Amino acid sequence: MFELHQLRCFVAVASEMNFHRAAERLNMTQPPVSRQVQVLERQLGVQLFDRTRRSIRLTAAGERFYFEARDLLRRAEDAKVIARSVASGHLGNVSIAFIPIAAVPIVPIIATKLAKELPNIRIVLNEMMTGEQIERLRTGRMDIGILRRPDNKLPGEQKLLLREPYRLAVHCDHPFATREDITIQDLDDQNLLMYSPGHGRYGYELLNPMFAAKGVRPNVIQHLGQGISMLALVNAGYGMALVPDGLRQLRLENVVIRSIELPPEATADYHIVMSEDRKDDPAVRQVFEMICGAFGAEQ
Repeated sequence: MFELHQLRCFVAVASEMNFHRAAERLNMTQPPVSRQVQVLERQLGVQLFDRTRRSIRLTAAGERFYFEARDLLRRAEDAKVIARSVASGHLGNVSIAFIPIAAVPIVPIIATKLAKELPNIRIVLNEMMTGEQIERLRTGRMDIGILRRPDNKLPGEQKLLLREPYRLAVHCDHPFATREDITIQDLDDQNLLMYSPGHGRYGYELLNPMFAAKGVRPNVIQHLGQGISMLALVNAGYGMALVPDGLRQLRLENVVIRSIELPPEATADYHIVMSEDRKDDPAVRQVFEMICGAFGAEQ
């Protein structure tokens, strides 16, 4: 089988129609160039040039092979560039799972940043609850996960990506909409939308013990999985809700977001995890580090 340096010699000669000029173009002497073309012809079993003492010209086979040889050299160069890009983490495919609520404070930032700074990496975003993320990260079927509470037994690099305080979302007609210095005790006997023990387990397990410790008993009127759903109901005048600060970006017409005094542990945490099985992929590593850098992530 012929080699790339033989193709380069042939293409140079075919382009210059002169062995001497082709040799100069390749920074070689003429005899090695002539030998490489002759070896190539023997390997192909066809004559590529008609030669006379004064000139050369391509045969019909040579003209066709000239077209194919240039394409092969171009693709070989492309393959080299692609291989180097993959090795440097600037080319590849990376799958990122995120809990639904991260769609507001996190996903838009990373999507635009990655598109701008790593345009040759194809990012596949997957909305997914924490439990499913953990299973896919464990088996290497997901590259990166953005979730609430990582499993300590889950292999892979983990960092705290973002920590948000909880805010009180109330309807604009509610007295709390203009009240200052709201405390957790003020929620006693108030109509409250609470997180469900299923899809809203993080908020459920965080807020319920906090209420119990403070002796506060809000009137829970619904259990819901997502803060976004809660805001939609508050907007309609149906109760109030404790939601992560990032949801204030939604700016619903009838919703007022108020600060509330809560225990310091009452935060909405977002963690990022890189699958142990995918850590050696340069593109995955590059994306993981860029996301961490964008949010100043900590171990």
